[in-house]
Amino acid sequence: MLNLIADGMQAYNQVGLLIGALICLAIGCFFFGYSLYQRAHAFRAMGTIIGVICNDGMFRPVYRYASPDGQAHVAKSQINSSWVRGKETGRVVPLIISAGNPAEAQEANSYLLDIVGLVFFACGIWLGYIALTSYPITLMTWIMALALIIFLAERGYRTFIPKAQRPSFAEWRQKLKTRQTTPIDLADVKPIEQILAGPDWRQTQLRKLKIAAPVFALFAVILVCVGIYQSMKLARLESTGLRADGEVVRLQRESSDDGGSVYYVVVRFRTEKNVSIEFKDKVGGNPPSHRRETK
Repeated sequence: MLNLIADGMQAYNQVGLLIGALICLAIGCFFFGYSLYQRAHAFRAMGTIIGVICNDGMFRPVYRYASPDGQAHVAKSQINSSWVRGKETGRVVPLIISAGNPAEAQEANSYLLDIVGLVFFACGIWLGYIALTSYPITLMTWIMALALIIFLAERGYRTFIPKAQRPSFAEWRQKLKTRQTTPIDLADVKPIEQILAGPDWRQTQLRKLKIAAPVFALFAVILVCVGIYQSMKLARLESTGLRADGEVVRLQRESSDDGGSVYYVVVRFRTEKNVSIEFKDKVGGNPPSHRRETK
């Protein structure tokens, strides 16, 4: 019975990693694909930063540019951030203008969406690799996968908007068109230099600094102390310890406090007097950090 529960927990972890991998891959493909689509279908122009829209400490640059027919347009960036650098008023930047909405743009030399997409894609590959290499694919894996799929489908059905309440395609297009044609309120656009020089911004930053500084200082002191202790311990072991070739002979599974399983590596080695000794690693994990192999 205990083995069945342990196998179920192992299959649950494996399927959870696979689902996480699929989600990360989907998000990565979306961001990267959206960035490639924008670069392929949008038109390019040179724009001038006329100010930013500030919302809760996040800055969204606003540009003025000329379309191919010579008309002047104003567009806001599709990306906002707390970074101040690069948002100076009057700065001329190359832009990628959205083909469907001329009031939205992004800087042509910004690859933030590409980087985010690649990071999610790499996380998906990593999670999938762990799930397929650290756990064996058994019958329990397929049973757990089917159970999770049924559970997610049931949750999705409950949160799905009923057909009677869903907007029609024409209503959806009208809302999208309204959003695209809504002009930018230039009263909300201010030079970033004016915002940074204001007393409200300085007080906000000082208040955040007073809260964050002690936390970071304490965290830094703890890390330094732990680093010094571990360095001294490792240096003492390196200087006085004896060396030998070890072999991972098995993984010892133990129950954790949350009801799961933790795997500890058991290593065998021989001393200089040809005495065989086995020891269990002090650090365990799930998935296992090693397999049975020569170290």
